[in-house]
Amino acid sequence: MEEQRVKEILIEKDSEFKLLFVKHQELEEKLQQYAQNKQKTEEERVMEKNIKKEKLKLKDAMQKRIVAFKKQSS
Repeated sequence: MEEQRVKEILIEKDSEFKLLFVKHQELEEKLQQYAQNKQKTEEERVMEKNIKKEKLKLKDAMQKRIVAFKKQSS
């Protein structure tokens, strides 16, 4: 099964996955806002770095759920 389809199913049926996905999207939007600012303060650079780390953690958590779903569906 395609990963995108698995995501759609999990968003619909797994409330925890949906929360991870929504939070990931929110962080992506924040990163895009930071990307528009070329003259970042040190604090903004640190915040951007922390957002990237948190976003990666969320992606890893979502990926684990995707893999588990695929195994379960096989």
